[in-house]
Amino acid sequence: MNFTSYTQTILKYLQEKLGDNYAVFSHRVRKNNGVELTGIVAGRKGCNTSPTIYIDSFYREGITWQEIKKIADRLYDEFQAVEFESTLDLSGFAEFEKAKEKLSFKLIGIEKNKGLLKEIPYKKFYNLAIVFFYTVQEPPFYGKAAILVYNNHVRQWGSSVEELLEIASKNTPVLFPCEIENMEKVMKKMLLDGLDGDLARMKERGADGNLFHEEWLDELSGQIAEGCLEDKIPMYVLTNKQKLYGAACMLYPGILKKFSENVGEDLYVLPSSIHEVILVPAGAGADKDSLHEIVTDINRTQVAEDEVLADSVYYYSRKSDRLVWIS
Repeated sequence: MNFTSYTQTILKYLQEKLGDNYAVFSHRVRKNNGVELTGIVAGRKGCNTSPTIYIDSFYREGITWQEIKKIADRLYDEFQAVEFESTLDLSGFAEFEKAKEKLSFKLIGIEKNKGLLKEIPYKKFYNLAIVFFYTVQEPPFYGKAAILVYNNHVRQWGSSVEELLEIASKNTPVLFPCEIENMEKVMKKMLLDGLDGDLARMKERGADGNLFHEEWLDELSGQIAEGCLEDKIPMYVLTNKQKLYGAACMLYPGILKKFSENVGEDLYVLPSSIHEVILVPAGAGADKDSLHEIVTDINRTQVAEDEVLADSVYYYSRKSDRLVWIS
């Protein structure tokens, strides 16, 4: 079954399960870095907002009807779990005086987004582009959803790139406050979350959950995290509290300056994804070539294609209070 037939089969099955009160359809969505995905939408009549679930990763050559049915059943459960109860009021986006209160910025790579950048306002920052979005703060999103600002929006508002940058530079640190955590702590939390998930699944199957204790999990995750950081190079993750487009935090006024003063070192800044960057004290023994290899490896093996920012290394100097592109 080819991808088109696979998609149509899922749509037909979901429509039958959800009933006539829903409109089920697919559409292609252009994501960051030129990535296009097929999303399924199940819109309930009378509600102007519905989730989109992407189905590309579930597909494979030789997929069977039985497998597709399981995928469709899973999608049905997900749609039921995240269904919106009421319509979402986005009228504020049309009026600039209201929209500008929720305008923010994020970073994307220039090279892989040349087509998109012809259609949206942006400000160049070395090999990156500062682009703008309207953050949806209303429930159930609470800042987790965004509307990208296009050139036609700027024309309708009678605004300019310079004005958007000025407004977003003030809004973004407030709407998306930053946080910096030790890499080991971040990895430990990820491992514990994963192990807790495994434990929950074991309990569902009737296994003895008492075999696992919090102290044991904590010790195990610490050992794994320590092994992953075998070079003993101190690393810190800079992102925002929402973990959404957090790489932009490296442009917040005073953030790198304050942190570099705390550690007493200049900083290497590694863009590990559009959602966060890694800070490495310059005196920790790393060099730009080895760090460039780390960034490239992370981007190729650990980050989804549409979430890659750049295969680059940046350097922050305390003396000049400047962030420069070095690799």
